[in-house]
Amino acid sequence: MNKIISLLLIFFTTLCSCVEGNLPKQRGFLRIEFPEKNYVALKEIKYPVDFYYNSSAADINVINTKQFSINYPNMNLVVDMSLNKISKEEDLENNFRDFSLTLETHSKKSNGMFVREYEDVNNRVYAKIFEMRGDVASPIQFYLTDSISNFINGSLNLKFKSKYDSIFPTIQYVKNDILVLVESLNWSSR
Repeated sequence: MNKIISLLLIFFTTLCSCVEGNLPKQRGFLRIEFPEKNYVALKEIKYPVDFYYNSSAADINVINTKQFSINYPNMNLVVDMSLNKISKEEDLENNFRDFSLTLETHSKKSNGMFVREYEDVNNRVYAKIFEMRGDVASPIQFYLTDSISNFINGSLNLKFKSKYDSIFPTIQYVKNDILVLVESLNWSSR
């Protein structure tokens, strides 16, 4: 009888010891490979501005005579831009007010904001870029103006809901493209 109990005890002990224990998961890091940047001058649309954009990652989509977008199809991001003509000082003030209202809406959900100013007096380009941290639908808002007759407002918009830390490298990639756009912008007479 003792032999049977001993054999059963050994059998159940062996059976119970074969269960795999919970092992900690190894840390995995997201690896995103971005295309090599290839900046080309904007020539496809007839707007009174010239600038460079990253043609290897983005496509230009003309919406109407005042709006166009720079689509990043592989990243599910789009930079929407609107061009407004200024005919009097009130138009400039209205454009700044509208931009501020949009910015305020998005900044309420952000964890912080960084502002970058750009000024090119020779080409009459004045810009501000607002980068919002946190889970916001539009992490970058910006405007460009010559403060005389043109005002462009733009925003980087996500086409999906995501966590900020997951898409941070992608946002930085597109932010660098926006900086190139701002630094290369030239008001033309088209």
